[in-house]
Amino acid sequence: MNENRKMANCGLWASHLDLEAVLDKGRQPNYPFIHDRQLYWLQALSAEEQGRTALVRESDTHDYEIITPENFDIRTRVNEYGGKCFCIVDDYIVFNNFLDGSLYAQRLSSDNAPLKLAMWHDQKIPGFADLVASPDCKWIVAVMEVPHPEGENRCRIVKIEWDPRRLGNGGHHQIETLASGADFYASPTISADQSRLAWIEWSHPCMPWDQTRLACAGLDSNGQLLHNSCTTVIDREDWSVCQIGFMQNGDLIFISDNPDCDFWNFYRWSASGELAQISHEQGEFGEPHWVFGQARWQELSAGVIAAVLTDQSGDRIVELQTTTGHCRNLTRQEAAFRHLSRGENDSLLCVASYENRMSSIVQITPRGLEERMVANSGPKLADDVPKPEFVEFPTTKGQVAYGLFFTPMNPDVQVMEGERPPLMVMIHGGPTGRSSRAYAGIRHYFSSLGFAVLDVNHRGSTGFGRTFRQSLSGNWGVDDCEDIVAGIQHLVNQQRVDPDLVFIRGSSAGGYAVLRALTRHNRMFCAGASYYGIGNLITLSEITHRFESRYVDRLIGEKFDRVQAQHQNSRYTERSPVFALDRLNCPLILFQGLDDKVVPPELSREVADLLKSKGIRHAYHEYPGEGHGFRKQETRLDALNREIDFFSEIIRQRHAAGEN
Repeated sequence: MNENRKMANCGLWASHLDLEAVLDKGRQPNYPFIHDRQLYWLQALSAEEQGRTALVRESDTHDYEIITPENFDIRTRVNEYGGKCFCIVDDYIVFNNFLDGSLYAQRLSSDNAPLKLAMWHDQKIPGFADLVASPDCKWIVAVMEVPHPEGENRCRIVKIEWDPRRLGNGGHHQIETLASGADFYASPTISADQSRLAWIEWSHPCMPWDQTRLACAGLDSNGQLLHNSCTTVIDREDWSVCQIGFMQNGDLIFISDNPDCDFWNFYRWSASGELAQISHEQGEFGEPHWVFGQARWQELSAGVIAAVLTDQSGDRIVELQTTTGHCRNLTRQEAAFRHLSRGENDSLLCVASYENRMSSIVQITPRGLEERMVANSGPKLADDVPKPEFVEFPTTKGQVAYGLFFTPMNPDVQVMEGERPPLMVMIHGGPTGRSSRAYAGIRHYFSSLGFAVLDVNHRGSTGFGRTFRQSLSGNWGVDDCEDIVAGIQHLVNQQRVDPDLVFIRGSSAGGYAVLRALTRHNRMFCAGASYYGIGNLITLSEITHRFESRYVDRLIGEKFDRVQAQHQNSRYTERSPVFALDRLNCPLILFQGLDDKVVPPELSREVADLLKSKGIRHAYHEYPGEGHGFRKQETRLDALNREIDFFSEIIRQRHAAGEN
């Protein structure tokens, strides 16, 4: 510890951290796999590489070499949020190219350029996702999203023949539709004997964590669906299904939460049609389907699977006996595990996240079940990373909410005697997101400036059971705001923070919570920051993307009707912050990406224009080329620096006023 630490007002400390390094996402690994005894993964590259996502391979020096050449970006815009959009077939990676929405194939064992495999009627489309190859490597199944003449895009499950001899000869492989008619599809999976295809689907107004249909159909030797062979495995009210897959014995395994099972647990549907619940854990094996490819379990051997189990303390990987439901730990508890896959020699690969360092790829071996790091995405951080403290606090309706609390920490500065730190309240998106213990550079940086940080898990958050998550249905904009206020009051009552210096920040649904909190509880906050937040629910419902176009209906408990929504007694009007900005009595800073299709720029502009017309102190910043979630390093740096400067000026003014 520095013996000569300076004393300064909390919130105005000079950070000892390199902000550019703290915000660098370029070394975060995703979707690791082993091919021909070499480790590969996907990684977002640096600004010099235009921030594109590429396949990389571990080098002899335990660094990486880029496999995907320039002008290719392994991303997809299916459902706008995208996710996993590649598979391995023979010695090739087949992937969706973000730049044109077409499928390409690139040989892994050479430096050959990718060659186009398939495209949709010579036009650019959102693309393909959830690619999976047949066991005999003769065809590929995927989810595809395409434009529709009536305006809204359409999703379907498609099949693409795989014949590498035709690559590069101008003969694009034919795309055949296997399943269509529902609004959305995900998780196509093929049985080991290629006789069956299973998938999940859902339609408006449901989101995939509300209610999904699990279907299974027979396949012929060419991968075509057999006539009249489609069976509905699950299609029940309030049953959500995720993480489906076939075991080697033919059983279909999936994860569900439902009225009879509050937490996402494992179920089995046998070839004979018997349905049974396998596990009964008070934790979550599943998670909301926002993106494709959220692999949380793998078969280890006959009747045995390894799975990620989430609870209030974090994640651990467990071994589950599917015949008895018995669980035992394979790893210790960490902040998070994701993208579980099979490695070599009965090992497992996954991306592990920690409280005090960047995410890394780890290998879990059967010998002693020890974790061995095989690709580190960054060094261990300094010992001054604030340790998350889990907090539980009472809220309205006799319920409780949760959060993670972080104290100010800086080796060069100490808190002035008798001073309580300002509080930065952080709100996750979704609103079904979750604040986890995984290291977050922004939390670390605010702590180094002398802020205490409360990262709230309000009602509606994931990780605390279906009842807690679904309790926000009909109550969005009310119960989540009450939980935020309850969390702040909990810390104020304990005299851990300065009640006169409370700030709040959030993005997307978290940005909406910021705007609602500032207009509903205007005397509690001294400033806020909204990143692509929602000011007007009516505008959002009219122009947002298809995936979430009916989401607000369920969240606020009213079906959208443009005429009715304009009435003062409509929940769309009552819960839209733009109609209550007169109650805002503190400064607000707004940030928006101009390519955002989820929360388009019109929503932030509407708030900024009203703030200007009402003479309310604010700042508004737009970023060309940014969508829903800023990807460019220069954007993240600029936005956070502007936010910190905005808040710092307010703290200085408060201290100056106090001195007078």
